[in-house]
Amino acid sequence: MKTSVTDKAVIVSVIEKVDSGNSSEFEKELLKTAEENKGKRLILDCSELTYISSAGLRVLLKIKKLLSEPELENVSKDVYKILSVTGFTQILTVKRKLSGISIENAELLGAGANGRVYRLDPERIVKVYNSVSNPPEKIRREQESARQAFVHGIPSAIPFDIVRVGDEPGMIYELINARTLGSIVHSEPQKLEKYALEMSALLRKLHSTEMENGTMPDARLTLRLWADIASKSGYYNDADMQKVYELIDSIPARNTFIHGDFHPGNIMVSDGELILIDMGDASVGHPVIDLLGAYQLMSLTPKKNAGAAMRYLGMTAEESVRMWDIFIRDYFGTEDNEKIKQIEESMKSFSLIRTLGGIVFSDVIPDDKRSFFSAMVMKDILNNTEKTDLIINAL
Repeated sequence: MKTSVTDKAVIVSVIEKVDSGNSSEFEKELLKTAEENKGKRLILDCSELTYISSAGLRVLLKIKKLLSEPELENVSKDVYKILSVTGFTQILTVKRKLSGISIENAELLGAGANGRVYRLDPERIVKVYNSVSNPPEKIRREQESARQAFVHGIPSAIPFDIVRVGDEPGMIYELINARTLGSIVHSEPQKLEKYALEMSALLRKLHSTEMENGTMPDARLTLRLWADIASKSGYYNDADMQKVYELIDSIPARNTFIHGDFHPGNIMVSDGELILIDMGDASVGHPVIDLLGAYQLMSLTPKKNAGAAMRYLGMTAEESVRMWDIFIRDYFGTEDNEKIKQIEESMKSFSLIRTLGGIVFSDVIPDDKRSFFSAMVMKDILNNTEKTDLIINAL
């Protein structure tokens, strides 16, 4: 067996077959490696493993009992079946080997900050993730979040397989004749108002869904993650960042279902029904957190950068801003222009927290301009913090 060691883990490449004929040698080598690297994660790379017998499984149990829990990665479909039937997927960390697929000649349906969505065939789409901002743990969490949403009656696409597309991970969904809401509005502008109202109804449905305690993470954690990125960047002083953290903590805790990245680029239309995708940030919390992403992508950003709406939502800036206006009026049930203005001002500080972190690694901001933009965004946040109570109390 080949072994490689890092600061935190020891990775062992498992041979092609582990059975009664070689399990003793397998056990001896594995025990020796684990003993020599106590305190480190023991990762078994099963890329070459095609079969493991009960004798091999007993070795894994012995290692778990005596030293540390082995983590199995790149497990083939056949080996995974063995581990699943015998219950080992319940007691060990087991990660399947990703099948490779090609998106050559596939139709691009939409693109966003987290990745792109392609049509594979009439019944399936694939979401291809940007690897940097989407580690494997987040993708697996999205798979579980989508399942939780579906069983609670939320119209969401069920991801049924995690795959690899070139060097990037992907998730396959079964969605027949589906297109992004943004692309439909752009190609059929006469439907903009209709879909803005349906989008509002969908978000109200999400926000009337209560999840069980402990089912999903706290939505404020995502905002804190963006704040942590900003805090570690060196662009912001500690006193200002403390105010940002206090702003996040001012959002009340709730068990309301939160999508986390709600906008027309993450909503598919399948046979006339709105279906949610991109559940990587799904969580529970105060409804304001869902409104932030939509406000930023559909209103704030397009007004400053017209090309961003087409890039992230698949529609023009004018279409996006108009759709937002219809959507937000219907969501809050008001045509009062002054009230809508106050609501948007109240959301602004919260919505810009993501931008604080986004500036750090944005590929469209020159390095010599990051300090300027970071100072400008922080000023906008701090200038609006006194208005945030309005949106909190309105929901």
